Amino acid sequence: MFLVPCFLFLVSFFGYWSLATQTLELKIVVAFQVQCYHTMKNKFWNLVTVFLCGLALLTSCQQKTIKSVTIPMILDHNRMLVEAEFQRKDGTWRKAMLWVDTGNPDFIISEPFARDLGIVITEPNEQEIPSPAAVRIGGMPISFDGVKSKVFIEGKWMFNTMHNDGNLPSTVLQKYHIVFDYPALQFTIAEQGILNPRGTRSPAIINPVNGILQMDAIVDGENYSFALDNGASFSFVPEDIVIKLIQRHPEWPNNHGATGCANIWGWWAEEDYWPMVRIPEIKWGTLNISGVALVGLPPIFKGGIDLGTRYSQKTARPVNGFLGPNAFKTYRIEIDYQDNAVYFENGAEPDMHDMDIVPLTLRPLDDKSYMVIGVAIGEGQMLIEGIEPGDILIQVDNFKTKGETMGKVVDVLRGKPGDLRKLILERDGKQFTIETRVVRFLGDIKLSVQSAEKINSNAGRVVAHEDSFGELGKSSGIGQVAELLN
Repeated sequence: MFLVPCFLFLVSFFGYWSLATQTLELKIVVAFQVQCYHTMKNKFWNLVTVFLCGLALLTSCQQKTIKSVTIPMILDHNRMLVEAEFQRKDGTWRKAMLWVDTGNPDFIISEPFARDLGIVITEPNEQEIPSPAAVRIGGMPISFDGVKSKVFIEGKWMFNTMHNDGNLPSTVLQKYHIVFDYPALQFTIAEQGILNPRGTRSPAIINPVNGILQMDAIVDGENYSFALDNGASFSFVPEDIVIKLIQRHPEWPNNHGATGCANIWGWWAEEDYWPMVRIPEIKWGTLNISGVALVGLPPIFKGGIDLGTRYSQKTARPVNGFLGPNAFKTYRIEIDYQDNAVYFENGAEPDMHDMDIVPLTLRPLDDKSYMVIGVAIGEGQMLIEGIEPGDILIQVDNFKTKGETMGKVVDVLRGKPGDLRKLILERDGKQFTIETRVVRFLGDIKLSVQSAEKINSNAGRVVAHEDSFGELGKSSGIGQVAELLN
């Protein structure tokens, strides 16, 4: 007998929820409610229980119906950041900023974020943790099931650099259909099979274990394979590839010293000395990309292996490095993991002046300040006089750098060639001012073949420098930077 009034009440509740604005249906709802009242007046608490259960069921059903969300993204130092929500142990939700990273299969979070989630920290440097049980992006539940998760306790600069709490790794992305709309600054995540892809289709090779994808490429008539790594700030290949291209084409814009977004972290060995070259065209899958700048990374990894060998440890087939956002941030990119395909839709012209900048190489520190680790060299001379490695960059014009993201700091160093910038720096506790000008770093300045050969001959010295980090590497986060390529 109790089932009849329960049924009547539920019909009344859902009828009122969806049809209350219509007169005829409202009358029916009222009639049902009156009937429920007369039938169940002695069973008030049972009625309340049914009401609450119905409300919970409705809320659950509403959440499960979210199959696709599009949210704004922030682009800082070419890195994509999106907002998510994580459930704490007490059931409350905590907002978090995630760095979207197609090149890293592990979920990595900061120590403060871990503690806020209720995680007890017991290790001094790095600690593995269970994968998060409940995560939402734009209200859509996101599965982290089976994803290797860890807390980075040392290397706080990694999170200060982007003002992020963690990353959104490839192992999560591969469970969904993803859109990186760089021109519109939007990020879409959807259940597989519900979106109709648009743009030029390019077949991709996707590692089914970790979701890291690659596409074959042609550069200067030779065959290569590059991963798509939107978590990096730039495009990187082994140093010998860049040296070979410079030797073949000394007329291509080239230089050395990682500046701008090529200044990926400031913690890898001798970023201030890395060679760079701008390629007229790269064919990547079915896509032709113009004016892509590549950075040559020396063999800085353990055992003296190069970037291609290191990165190939996590791709389905061997790669020669990866292309980062500087190569594709003018595109809307859609990744259909289920179909092993990437779709490209061009939304803007490539920026050939992305290296018009005051050419410093910086390192973010744990105290949220930025240290100069190098000044670029052009035509055999330092492009800025009076600045030394170890100087702290305090201010650029009226912009104070401490506590700002690396993207914002680098952006204030940009401008038109010839623009004046006033830099306030600190050395040995004393501040001083340098006035310098913006230069076209990959344009008018050329690196001769002889200089390229000199860089190539110094590759062994770079490796020795990396090996000499010793205890510094353990305490400062250098080892964790290298681990991002695992």
